[in-house]
Amino acid sequence: MTTLSSPNSYVGSYNPKGLTLIVGFACLAGFLVDTFVLSFPPNLGNLQWRIGFMQQLSDRSIILLFGLSLVMYSMLDLRIWRRRLAMFCLILGAIFCLSSILVIRDGIAFQQEALKNINTQASQVQTRIDQAKSNPGSVPDVSPEQLNQIAGAVSNQVNALKENAKTTTLRTGISSVGNLIVVGLAFIGLGQFGARPPRN
Repeated sequence: MTTLSSPNSYVGSYNPKGLTLIVGFACLAGFLVDTFVLSFPPNLGNLQWRIGFMQQLSDRSIILLFGLSLVMYSMLDLRIWRRRLAMFCLILGAIFCLSSILVIRDGIAFQQEALKNINTQASQVQTRIDQAKSNPGSVPDVSPEQLNQIAGAVSNQVNALKENAKTTTLRTGISSVGNLIVVGLAFIGLGQFGARPPRN
């Protein structure tokens, strides 16, 4: 007589911590590969490169957090490795939180640079319009009224570009800083969790 085994009869023979370790290391490896690709070639002196890199890093930081959480869970019974990983998470959390200051500083510098470029270009266009007004013969097909309309349109466009630059910089900064702080605090919490002795 043939007996059918229950589908759950083999579940107890598997250790879920081994599975979480595999997935955790896969997440960490994927994060490291992404970070290497994003940072190559490195150009730390370039403001736009730093802003772009930190934005991409903050967007992908949740993968790092997820991977380290899975690795931490798989090492709960290994006291030495758990404490080392906890210390690493605490340091990483502090780095993430402090890096938000760099993001804020770079965001302010980028906004000032963008506004400066807009003002420079607007000044050059306004100078050409003023030259055309003072010397009507240089632009025979354009009347003074049309020049005034062009000057008004340029002024409106400059204001719109300035507002767009401020809004874009603010949104990008809030998103990046928010991600970095939230993930940084989560790393600190994960480190404190791993540093605590296990409950009996």
